[in-house]
Amino acid sequence: MLATRCGLKEMNNVYIEEGVAMLLEVVGQDKTVRVIAERYQRSLDTVKRKLEEVLSVLLKFAADVLKPEDGEFTRVCPALRDDDRYWPCFKDCIGALDGTHISVRPPKRNAEAYRGRKQEPTMNVFAICNFDMKFIYAYVGVPDRAHDTKVLTYCARNEPFFPHPPNGKYYLVDAGYPTRIGYLGPYRRVRYHLDQFNRGGPPTNSREVFNRRHSSLRSVIERTFGVWKAKWRILDRRHPKYGLIKWIKLVTATMALHNFIRDSH
Repeated sequence: MLATRCGLKEMNNVYIEEGVAMLLEVVGQDKTVRVIAERYQRSLDTVKRKLEEVLSVLLKFAADVLKPEDGEFTRVCPALRDDDRYWPCFKDCIGALDGTHISVRPPKRNAEAYRGRKQEPTMNVFAICNFDMKFIYAYVGVPDRAHDTKVLTYCARNEPFFPHPPNGKYYLVDAGYPTRIGYLGPYRRVRYHLDQFNRGGPPTNSREVFNRRHSSLRSVIERTFGVWKAKWRILDRRHPKYGLIKWIKLVTATMALHNFIRDSH
């Protein structure tokens, strides 16, 4: 598929399958270039060139798959239609959005902007997912200090491929984002997170009922982040060995691979 759709070619006598396998071992098992070269009995230069080539092709693939499918926002989602907790109250919901943090090796000139809440340098990965747990949009590389609302506002105003919700449709957001047209948040100053209901008992009024159902449905973005991070061991590094630009490319490639796995079961 990478060959026919994205132009991946056999080069330096390295088969296409071999090059893809090399990159999958790098992102899936966090193997170093030296380990890959020894395993495949290739020179370091050959491995580096092939990894760069496959990564470039995967980024082309990412541009095709990190977006909504044709007609996705007009179809009725079975996950909503078949669950009395969400239907018909959330029948116009088309997904959920949030940000997550990934460790990063920041550029020296603005390293402080990437200094996270735990003093470890991280970048914010802003993403939107659907109820099939696939990413339909991702914006990677924002420093940790950037506020979630500012990231969303920037993407919605400036990014040409941002999937704006159609009229009457909306994404679920948590209390860190403002509720506005197309973005539905929970009631504030009311119990929201599921563990609050587990500890404090069932809802006692209509707002708490709404918040519990909202929290349960919005958890799809947290579960999607969890599955994605657990699959690709390279994301688990506290001190990445790659510079910022290369790291952004690798993170984006793993998100595309996540979608491919979900599509192909």
